[in-house]
Amino acid sequence: MTNIPHPEPAIEVEGLCRSFGGKQALRELSLTVGRGELLGIVGPNGAGKSTLMRVLTGLVRRDRGTVSVLGMDPAHDGLAIRRRCSYLPGETSVYQQMTGRGFLDFAWSFHGAVQQDVVDRLQELFRLPLQARVRSYSAGMKQKLAVLAALAPDVDVYLLDEPDRALDASVRHDLRTVLRDLHGRRKTILLSSHHLGEVETLAGRLVFVVGGGVVPQETVAAARTRLARRLRLRLGNEVVLPVGARVLAREADGVLLLETSEHPLQWLRGLDAEAVLEAEVGVLRLEDLYQELLAGART
Repeated sequence: MTNIPHPEPAIEVEGLCRSFGGKQALRELSLTVGRGELLGIVGPNGAGKSTLMRVLTGLVRRDRGTVSVLGMDPAHDGLAIRRRCSYLPGETSVYQQMTGRGFLDFAWSFHGAVQQDVVDRLQELFRLPLQARVRSYSAGMKQKLAVLAALAPDVDVYLLDEPDRALDASVRHDLRTVLRDLHGRRKTILLSSHHLGEVETLAGRLVFVVGGGVVPQETVAAARTRLARRLRLRLGNEVVLPVGARVLAREADGVLLLETSEHPLQWLRGLDAEAVLEAEVGVLRLEDLYQELLAGART
């Protein structure tokens, strides 16, 4: 995963604020997404990810700040932006009385062209009964229909709010291939997901959003440094730990999560090698970084 931003911006946001009923959903949020970039947005429920995407499409107006999508302001050029962007909401909403085919034709009519190869690939993957009415679809089938409607249009920008919601692991794996292909066509993709591993695998760059704002890179870097002093360790029975380590958690499989005062490799020298059944040092999990940033935001 690289952190090198693309030079030409497709999306520019500066000082974005939006409140609902006195509750601030977006707080001085600033963000730049380069043309052709696949950017992952990571954050808890209520962090402001969905509100951000709605502001970008012009579906929600901002209270303050500047926003540019493909050189246009969504507050004034929302329709033009929506013709050149495809937006998949986080909460699937499809017309129940339509057939699957009717819904797709309706959704695609807002855009100039459809990528038939993407349609064919997704329909081969999803195998949706497009002649049946949507009201007969399961929750997973409705999500697949919404994904098909969002990814097929030949547009410049895709705003995807949890596209893998309600999809099983095998389908998510194949969906990653489709998204990589779109990225290879120099499409700009803004992607949020609760499956942190999916985002980490796909995105060229990650942005963490907590409390309505983007977590500064220096905060992320400091969290990475703290996590570098942690290790996962599986030991034999009745082993006394050397001084200089704090047990953070005992995981379900018996692995200890430790934080050491010195470098973990240096600390490990104080253990009998035969007592160490398994040790993991220097592996940064996105889930760990995510939880570290959330914990820092609460303090």
